[in-house]
Amino acid sequence: MNKSFYGSLALSNIKKNAKNYVPYMLTCVISIMIFYIMSAIVYNPDVTKLLGGASLKGMLEFGCGIVGIFSAIFLFYTNSFLIKQRKKELALYNILGMAKRHVGKVFLLETLITSVLSLVIGLLSGIILGKLAFLLVLKIMQVTIPMKYVFSLPACLTTVIVFGIIFFVVLLCNLGRIRLSNPIELLAGGRQGEKEPKTKWLLVLIGAAAMGIGYYLALSIVSPLQALLNFFIAVILVILGTYLLFTAGSIALLKMLKKNKKFYYKTEHFTSVSGMLYRMKRNAAGLASICILSTMVLVTIATTVSMQMGVEGVINKNMPNDIQIRSYVKMSQKEQQKLQNQVTATMEKHNIDVTDMIQYDYLSASGIKEEGSLAPASRVSLEEEFAEMYVIPIEGSSLEAKYGPLADDEIIVGGDEHVTESVLKVGGKTFSVKDGASDFMSAPELGSMVDVYFVLVANDKVKNQILKSANSAPINEGYYIGIDLSEASKARAAKAAEELSKETPGRINVEEKGEVSADLHGIYGGLLFVGIFLGFLFLVATVLIIYYKQITEGYEDSERYHIMQKVGMSQTEVKKSIKSQILLVFFLPLIVAVIHVAGSFNMMSKLLAALQLTDIGLFITCTAVTILVFVVIYVLVYSLTAREYYKLVK
Repeated sequence: MNKSFYGSLALSNIKKNAKNYVPYMLTCVISIMIFYIMSAIVYNPDVTKLLGGASLKGMLEFGCGIVGIFSAIFLFYTNSFLIKQRKKELALYNILGMAKRHVGKVFLLETLITSVLSLVIGLLSGIILGKLAFLLVLKIMQVTIPMKYVFSLPACLTTVIVFGIIFFVVLLCNLGRIRLSNPIELLAGGRQGEKEPKTKWLLVLIGAAAMGIGYYLALSIVSPLQALLNFFIAVILVILGTYLLFTAGSIALLKMLKKNKKFYYKTEHFTSVSGMLYRMKRNAAGLASICILSTMVLVTIATTVSMQMGVEGVINKNMPNDIQIRSYVKMSQKEQQKLQNQVTATMEKHNIDVTDMIQYDYLSASGIKEEGSLAPASRVSLEEEFAEMYVIPIEGSSLEAKYGPLADDEIIVGGDEHVTESVLKVGGKTFSVKDGASDFMSAPELGSMVDVYFVLVANDKVKNQILKSANSAPINEGYYIGIDLSEASKARAAKAAEELSKETPGRINVEEKGEVSADLHGIYGGLLFVGIFLGFLFLVATVLIIYYKQITEGYEDSERYHIMQKVGMSQTEVKKSIKSQILLVFFLPLIVAVIHVAGSFNMMSKLLAALQLTDIGLFITCTAVTILVFVVIYVLVYSLTAREYYKLVK
């Protein structure tokens, strides 16, 4: 057989199946483009020179891994749709005398053509749009210095290797299908499974139980640590429950609709319900995938946008002062004075104008906030909503002038949550609450995942009484200096903080707000950038599965509707039946996805708290807007795919 024949046949097949191949190649192009853009930023040497650049690089490396894994899974999934549509074509090749090895050569050339085209277009798109994406990253991170974006050969090679392996494995799978295929079975493939499926109530019950347990785990979480531990278990259970309920539960639902005579014996419902019932066993996985991907889009975009919009609040919580100096061990009066003198000398050396300085001793402990009590605890259960407490004596500190005087049995409480009790037991000692909603706010030690309470007490004697009453609970004692600077001096703060950090012993930590801000912007900005790209990729995957599902069902239903028209069904009735079928199934994944988002809201809010974002109102707003935008996009996809479905049926 002439070698050029295989090439001509491969090109002809791609052209004839353009309706199937173009969306598949478009997905490949988008996946390659996103992977290259992320890799190019990771390999850009200027990124590591940025404040927060290391955090951004880590986030993007994580994003590259997710994109690579997801692309592999999804391209295998969509490839199965392509092969399904070509079963009869493969059978015809065999019947007309082409050996399986000849068919394999055609598939090899088809894969080469689509893979090379996808790689070339994807890489070119990545190179062209990469600069725009890089500028977006710099904007998110609030970088004002000029940065270069150049073509990255390592990123290009990495992209070619990763997707080359994916395309090669896809080809091997296709060749394996050809080798194991039977022409008679392939010809009958479209007519297989015409028996009405049985309702598998056991699977329905297992699916409902898995979904229920997953929701319970998500809704019953009370602490960020518990959310981190239960996250993957809850996600796996909900995904399992979704697939089982769509597979077995949808059949049970359709059978119930069939038994409802008032609903079923209508022209627009009769054909659609019976048609869906026979093929639901095969299509349920597609519907479940649409639901899961829709949920991933909504959760990914809502959480990353919330984090980026709330980043300033997180920075201010961690860095209420421009320079923070903290000793993690108890310091004597002499040591404290020496440190203060060193700080003052360094500020004067760098000509830094200090507008305010606070300094105080403290003890800190993890514990439990209950009604009428704030107690350190040696062990805290994951089921308890634990807190972090700081006990600060104001006598002899810079706080005395503003918050004093206090009696030995009085306290002032500030922090994340207000205290409404007039009497509060702190570490075994009972106090009268002078002010439970104080404006006093300081920095948690390492950025807290939990509610923080700052308890101002009269003096060291009271602090020591609380320390003694804490029993075996681990308590740290330390010393804190917070410095606020004039706007003109903030540019020189980083250098002064670096010098102080070198001169002070290892037990003392020096932080500068600009550096912490840049680092957090790098982390949150990187997460937003990855979230936008992953959300877009998940959205493309959702749209493509919906499109292939409609095309597949259009081919399957065309013969059925032609027969119905021959026995008297009008074009208007055909349209009504199609509309009924699409509305019955098409919006079910969207409705369930929104329910999943609502069910996961408590868990996601606790996970955001682990990243120090505690603004629930902001998260609710971002989630609501994300759902609204996604619903609009989903309805547009519905309109376009329904039109294609109707064309095929007509």
